[in-house]
Amino acid sequence: MRLTTMAGVVTAAGVLTAGAAHAQSAGNAAYQDYFRRACIGSSGQLNGLCVASRGGELSGDSESSLNPNQTGVANSNALNRAQALAAVTEARLAALREDGAATEAAAIGPGGFSLFASGQIEGSNQDRGPYDNERGFEGDARRITVGLDRRFGSGALGASLTHSDYGSDFEANRPGNAFTPGADAGGIDSKDVNVTVFATFAPAPNAWVDASLGLAWANYDFRRNAVFQESNRIIPQTNVRASGSSDGREVHASVGAGYDAQLGTLSLGSYLRARYVRSKIDAYSETDPGAGLALNISAARASSLAGVLGLRADYAVSASWGVLVPQARVELEREFKDDPRVTTTSLLLDPARNPFRVTNDAPDRNYVNAGVGLLLVLPNGLMPYVDYERMMGYRDFSRHRITAGLRVEF
Repeated sequence: MRLTTMAGVVTAAGVLTAGAAHAQSAGNAAYQDYFRRACIGSSGQLNGLCVASRGGELSGDSESSLNPNQTGVANSNALNRAQALAAVTEARLAALREDGAATEAAAIGPGGFSLFASGQIEGSNQDRGPYDNERGFEGDARRITVGLDRRFGSGALGASLTHSDYGSDFEANRPGNAFTPGADAGGIDSKDVNVTVFATFAPAPNAWVDASLGLAWANYDFRRNAVFQESNRIIPQTNVRASGSSDGREVHASVGAGYDAQLGTLSLGSYLRARYVRSKIDAYSETDPGAGLALNISAARASSLAGVLGLRADYAVSASWGVLVPQARVELEREFKDDPRVTTTSLLLDPARNPFRVTNDAPDRNYVNAGVGLLLVLPNGLMPYVDYERMMGYRDFSRHRITAGLRVEF
């Protein structure tokens, strides 16, 4: 068996000295060097793979497949979910103001309280190349929200509870010479429960200020599918089916202010908003009984501070049965904080715990959210609605959300 012990290795990312923590780089050269080092003193199934591959010599396809850059996606997704939870509450705050104007137009006398419930589905897609920092994926989320709020004078207070269910599948590795990857490279499934409190008030005619604060508790299940193949591609490949579970927490806070102008039955508004979210995923260890390539995954933390400049329009159409309110909005969003983050991994059967660091991609700083909706204001304080929103202008990433709900005033 040949073991590689170099004093220094030059990679596309720079110079890596012996014992240094490795990070992924173009072409995965750093992962090849990392795996050679992990083979030194390895035990169990990992040692068997190291012997079969002459000290850890991998095919290029296997380098790309084994690179655990799935871990770089997990916290980005957690931030996105926290941002979505904040957006659900921001929509409810906007609805409180819109309901007041619409019920006046319908001559329906609202009470001080309202119950509301909504369901939301979300689809997202990320495209990535074989040597990018992150993996491409397709994801979907489902959220159910229930809550209660009360109007008082020129403002309102409320609270809500949201249950979210998220699932994603990573894009499969590309087939190669005697290299047959699985249908996907793994995935992430999570469930979380979020509690949010919110308030809005009007400091002057047609002006408003609102704020919200929420906390979520999450459970994660991770799957990582990869292929081990030695560089000569003679020995049959070994399929990796690693999995792990962890817990996490998410915090979101939002503050906004705006001005609405009434032009008859047309309402035009502009607003500014600041949104802060933070997420944490606890450290965990994978299980991989079939291949011996399970990993230790470090805890991951991420935070985002975004500013939003928005314009919206509502048009109230009165009828004998109530009011029909078409709605439209467009928002320019700017990310100020979400810089690239590092997650550290190591092979469980590597006694030296050589670290391999995964760095996620830097976010796009500017992008646009656009939405359209329809609100019905019916007798007895019933207000069903539907809304569609799409993210645009974000590099190699797309997202859309559909929300339907009902509000009842009493």
